[in-house]
Amino acid sequence: MSKSEDPLDESMTVVRTATCETLTRKSKLTYQIGTLPDGEVYLRIHKNTGNGFFSREWISLADIQKTISKIAAGKPVTAIVLSELFEGRSVNSPGFLLAALVEEKLLVPMQCRKRSHEPVSPEEFRKRVRQLASGKGRPKAALRKKAARTSPAARKKAQLKKQSQAARKKKARTVRGS
Repeated sequence: MSKSEDPLDESMTVVRTATCETLTRKSKLTYQIGTLPDGEVYLRIHKNTGNGFFSREWISLADIQKTISKIAAGKPVTAIVLSELFEGRSVNSPGFLLAALVEEKLLVPMQCRKRSHEPVSPEEFRKRVRQLASGKGRPKAALRKKAARTSPAARKKAQLKKQSQAARKKKARTVRGS
């Protein structure tokens, strides 16, 4: 198995690919959310615009939740807490995963504590993932375009665009005719 392969890749269905900043805001991460045929949800870091190495392995949401649940109430979730999910892997991976969890609103920043977060119920996240997996997460592109064309604001914008194009053509004709 090469560095970039994961045994779960063959059976995983990627339902969402998104980007977020690292917690230090030095680079952007691309992460993926995937599901197995049994519905189990996984996350992984897919790309990094910076130079930091990371593990591309899929981490189950259940393992993440189990790791977070070991923390005493009121104690912060930090990258160090998530490091047990990446035994023997890059030290960047826990922090990158933390950034993705914050972006997906599974963790929220704690008041007055830098790089410290607290967990949020994963139910809303699971609901979104189920919608994405079922294909009902977003309207089809054609439907979004049609809706945009038929809205009053879109019609007015199109009308103004046509008027400005006509005015430019008229001005070009008068300049050439001079």
